Amino acid sequence: MNLLLKYLQKYGILLCNTNPDLPALEDIGCGWGDVTELIDRQELFYCKAFRKRTTYLSKETYYLLKEVRQKKPLTPSAQRIYAILENGAEAETGFLKAVSGLDGKAYREGVDFLLQNLYVTALRNGKLLNESWSTFLYAAAEWEKCAPAAVPIENASERLWEILSQTMTERQFRSLTGGR
Repeated sequence: MNLLLKYLQKYGILLCNTNPDLPALEDIGCGWGDVTELIDRQELFYCKAFRKRTTYLSKETYYLLKEVRQKKPLTPSAQRIYAILENGAEAETGFLKAVSGLDGKAYREGVDFLLQNLYVTALRNGKLLNESWSTFLYAAAEWEKCAPAAVPIENASERLWEILSQTMTERQFRSLTGGR
């Protein structure tokens, strides 16, 4: 089994880049290929849920966090992008930017909002840009169709804390979950 998948199944969360807050991809000996493999298999939820940083969540952590966090209403720029993806479409950044009609700053703010608030994720790998980066095909509800929750969610906050307390403080957990 993929080392990254094993890690996520045990600890629930990992960041992309080295930082003082939480373990990151290179801290556990993994690389971009490991990420894209799991994205393509819908075994990893890509977002920016932790302090607006690129964050990888296990399936279980995603569903628990989604249950615990209160959904924020879409901003106007996020709504324009989400409207393109909400009916099963998947698209790369260039397409989304062109079709949404948003300028660069508004587009980035919209996509970041959607990724921070678990509205969209990378459904699959796109074009390989170099050995450590590629584009993604983003989608909204399609990820959940490909990666359904394994079991009904009970005591979501307690279970989420049980998983994440292995790598984060209570303060970090409250920040991630919106204080719940």
